[in-house]
This record gives sequence, C-alpha cells and structure tokens, in this order.
Amino acid sequence: MATLWTGGTIYTMTKVGETVEAVLEQDGKIVATGSVESLLPQAASIQQLHGSVMYPGFVDSHLHIIGYGEKLKHIDVSKVRSKDELLTIIRERMEYATPEEWIMAIGLNETQFIVPVFPTLAELDALGEAHLIIKRSCHHLIVANSKALAFAEITNDTPSPEGGIIDKVNGQVTGVLKDAALYLIVNHMPHITPAYIEDALAKAVTSLQSYGLVGGHSEDLSYYGSPSQPIAAFRKIVEEQKSFKVHLLQHHTVFEEVVQLPQEQSIFLEFGAMKIFIDGAFGGRTAALRKPYSDEPNNSGMLVHATEQLAVYVQLARRYGQTVAVHAIGDLAITTILEVFAKYPPREGQLDRVIHCSLVDKGILEKLVALPIAVDMQPQFIQGEYEAELARLGKQRVEGLHPLKSLLGQGLIVAGGSDAPIEEPNPLHGIYAAVTRRNFGEIHEGYGAREKISRFEAVRLYTVGASEIIGQQHVRGKIEAGYTADFTVFDEDIFSVDIEKVPDIEVMYTVIDGQIVYKKTKNRCEE
Repeated sequence: MATLWTGGTIYTMTKVGETVEAVLEQDGKIVATGSVESLLPQAASIQQLHGSVMYPGFVDSHLHIIGYGEKLKHIDVSKVRSKDELLTIIRERMEYATPEEWIMAIGLNETQFIVPVFPTLAELDALGEAHLIIKRSCHHLIVANSKALAFAEITNDTPSPEGGIIDKVNGQVTGVLKDAALYLIVNHMPHITPAYIEDALAKAVTSLQSYGLVGGHSEDLSYYGSPSQPIAAFRKIVEEQKSFKVHLLQHHTVFEEVVQLPQEQSIFLEFGAMKIFIDGAFGGRTAALRKPYSDEPNNSGMLVHATEQLAVYVQLARRYGQTVAVHAIGDLAITTILEVFAKYPPREGQLDRVIHCSLVDKGILEKLVALPIAVDMQPQFIQGEYEAELARLGKQRVEGLHPLKSLLGQGLIVAGGSDAPIEEPNPLHGIYAAVTRRNFGEIHEGYGAREKISRFEAVRLYTVGASEIIGQQHVRGKIEAGYTADFTVFDEDIFSVDIEKVPDIEVMYTVIDGQIVYKKTKNRCEE
C-alpha cells in the first residue's frame, strides 16, 4: 500500500533549494519523487501536508539518549542563575527524601552566576541526609555531598584515579570530582536498575520525537552496569516498538564485552565505533591544551590516556574491523589522537570520527584533511559558555574555537548533534546557533562570526551529514527514490523564515519508515 505525501514544500536536500511536489512511500521506503500527476495513480492513500514543510528526517549525530532521559527524570538546574537558587531548589527535594535515596540535579552551569562558584561541601551536607550529586552541564564534573563520597569510599586520602581529579583544598576533599573520578560514584549508584533504564529511555525517545528527530548516534553502554542492561532496554523500547533509529557507540571499557554479545543489527539498532575520551572539557579546565589556560597559567588540562594506551585501544578496534570515535576538545587532545590515527588507520572506505573538535588551527585542519576522518560538531556549544571560554583561552586561541565553516571549507564530512543532556536536543536550536553564532535574543555579528554557515549547510549537518558520518549516505539523509521514508515536517520553512523565528518553528510530524511517530495535536496538518 503506497502513500503519497504532498500538499506542502518538500526539500530533498540533494542541492540548495531543490524541492519536489510529491513523494511516494511504500513499506518504509521512498519509491519515487515527482509530480502529483505522475505519482497519484500508484498511490493507495494520500497524506496531505496542508502547507507544511517536509525535510529528510533529522538525526542528532551525538548524544546520550539514556542520559538525556535521566535529565528528564531528575532535577533540571540548567536555568538556575545563582548558588542560592540552586541550594533552594535542591533543599526542597532533599527535605522529603529518605536517607537511603539518591537525589540528582543535572545541568549546573556556574558561569551563569554573578559569582561563578560551586556550593561547598558543608553547604551540600546541610541540605539533608540523602545522597546528593550535582552534574555540571558539561557532564565532566560533579559536586557530591559527603554521603555520596562515603558511598564510593572517597576520603581525604583517596588519590585521584587515572584520567580524573578528586578536588582537594589543603588536603580536604571539596566534593568536586572531574572526569574519570566522577565515575567512582555515578557508575555504581544502586538505583540503576533495568526498570530505571527503560523508563529513562522511553522518556527520552518521546521527547526526541517531539523535536522532529528520527534517530540519534548515542553513547550509553558503559554507565548503567553491564552493557547488556542498556542494550536490552534499547531492544525493548526502540527496536521492538520501531520508535527511533539508534546508532550505538561502544565505550572502550566495555568494547570487547559488547562485541562478544549477540549483535543482531537492524535499522532501529546498530552498533558502531569504539568510543574513547581523549580529554575533558573547558568548563572544568580539563580539556587538554598545548599551552596553559589563560586564566590558570599552571594548568594545561589533561589527557585521559597516555599516547601508548590510546594506540592499544585503537589497535583493538582495528582487530575487530571497527572504526573509532573520540571525544577531543582541546588542541593537544586533537593532535594527539590524530597521530595515533595516522599510525593505525581504519580499513579502506571507513571513517574515524572526531567528536567536538572544539579548538583547531591551520595545522590541525591540514591533519584532519589528510586522514579518513569525519567530524561531529555541536553548534550549540557556541552559545552559553563562549564568554567563559574566551577568558580561559584568550583572544588569539578563540579564533579557532568551535569551527564549522573552516571544517566544511576543507571538504570534511561534518555532522551536527547536541550532546544531550548537555544541550537541549532540538535541532532547530543547533541550526540557529550554526547560522548566527549567538545566544537567543542577542543582537551582534556572532561569536567568531567568520565561522558562521548558511542555513542549507546547517540543515545538512542533521540530515546528509548525519548519514555520511556512519556510511549510510546511500539510503538516509535525502528525499530521493530508494532512501528510507524518514521525514521531519515543520509548520514553517527553515530556509525562508526570519532567522530569529527558527528556534520556535513547530514540529508537525515526525515520520520513521513511513509511520508517523509524533503528530502535533490540533494542528493544520489534520487530514
């Protein structure tokens, strides 16, 4: 039974401005595109767009789906503007918590405070008797109360683990844990059960669909007990329900365990590259830099692994014929892993992936181009903390901060994601950030305006780019015969509406394999 989609503007994303009048879909595939007159005789039904605008299905190329679901389940503090407000919000929850409970607040960004400081350990302990952790927005730093520290047996005498920092002042723990140190707590919290994981995943998928997303490339397998637990949740919530298309990265700590599990692949659940963290983040000053931080001259960040260990991980991936995706933010982190990639390249036709690639210069761009590498960018990183990053890096280095135009100009494959729960997984927010390079409501040329890109290039990050980065460009990312019938339908045209209205465009339909998985209620798209 073929369905004809028509009655609106339909962008193919094959080239700038190209549209078709109608799309014929059958059994989850696009059979043909063209005029209504030519395709109507083959259709058993018609899906009217009623003037809405249809694009290939949008995909978030880097996020943590279960982690995003956790943010929906717990206390969201991303909009908190002072330490006092933060403590008040958490105190209200802690007052009703039992001593055995775990309270989580997610999204803290202290750079939004007039005085950018974290709560002290004493202030956290005064809030109540439950275990408490506060995750910074970058998710590379947490602040924990004494009860949570005691759960992980972290004391003043506990040394920092490799790739992490247990923060201390005058030999006393502060409650701040950075990078690998935070996993001493978060990977072992007792409430991480299969039911908890499934609930978080279900909440996340529902939310992602409402943003017009048909899929995402996610990294979730090392944070929730045995990797078999999140995999089972993805099979139940995503694969069985055919609700979302997930491409799973495999963290190096569980890579061999995962590859030895049954890896039946489907269009709804794929297993992809090995994931390695090369460094931390700018927020906690743990992103690895070639020169020290401008506001902390004795600190150049940190590499999570020695170069020799990175080589071991990459060679392991190669033995299984797998590519590698790396979190690399600082310029030292990027150059370090590029040297390893050059020594141990993937198979012919495969692409490794640099996620974030936040700080580059001409030399790094040249090295990227010379290797079989694609880049996974998060345009929303331009917003929010740019001023803080300017203070950390100085004016000269920020010229290479969060590049987009430079990467695309070199002919590199670039995809767009949110890194949710770090940023809101709304692709329209990412498109706005990529085009304007400013925060919502601001009026200026943009932060690092030379790196602004066009609207077509921005939409391409979430469609064509997201398919290219996983080698699926022959079946996903465009509206063309033979491609999957994944569509995102908006009420307005991203390419022509006032740019300031782009973040508020409404999703009408989210369509996966020809099936409507999200439909805005009481909208003009009613048949």
